[in-house]
Amino acid sequence: MKKHVIILLVTTLLCISLSVLATEISFEPASDTFHIPDTKPDIVITANTMLVKNGIATLEGDVKATRAGDILTCNRALVSNSPRWLLASLTPRLYRRETVPEQKVVRETNLEARCIFFDSDKGRFNASDSVNVKIEERSWDLATYSWVVVTADEMLGFRDSGRLIFSGNVRIKDKESFGRGHRLDYLKETSTAILTGDAMVETLELNKKTGKMEKRRLEGQKITYNTDTKEAVSE
Repeated sequence: MKKHVIILLVTTLLCISLSVLATEISFEPASDTFHIPDTKPDIVITANTMLVKNGIATLEGDVKATRAGDILTCNRALVSNSPRWLLASLTPRLYRRETVPEQKVVRETNLEARCIFFDSDKGRFNASDSVNVKIEERSWDLATYSWVVVTADEMLGFRDSGRLIFSGNVRIKDKESFGRGHRLDYLKETSTAILTGDAMVETLELNKKTGKMEKRRLEGQKITYNTDTKEAVSE
């Protein structure tokens, strides 16, 4: 199993889900309507229309929420201030661009689904259905380029436990590797990625004896991969 197939996916998505979950959105009227704040807001949301009723704001038409390197776009969003949650629908898309100095790469991530739900109070992130995630990395000198695509019926993220779950028709693909299963769990605390349910991973590995790239295939009901030791085991 290629290192970047799992590590690149879970590390990036964990950063995205936790950064957005930490965002606080408020639609309470300001005490001084014309007061100009001294600092820029953490998040800026624009839309064609907005209606606030019973503590819930409904934004429609070209909705765009921007926070640092994260951009969420959709055509309809419901936002609650207490409890704090946001539901994006009608072609929602979450885009993130970040620079990773220690690796000297620029990483871009696109997440698309039918609905994307952020629950800030419970520290939970959910995307469903028809989840499609594409992660691209380019070196600063543009000499290298890599990508990975993950599809699933649903994705869940939990802030406190640092856990991600992809479920239902999970597919993982990059230039040289392909994996499938019914579910993919990532446990941050133990640095473990687990692909279960008729699981299969096929990749190319260098044969040190022949110096050639050869296919390696793992199959089983459970494939466990440790992101620290790089060890993969099938059961």
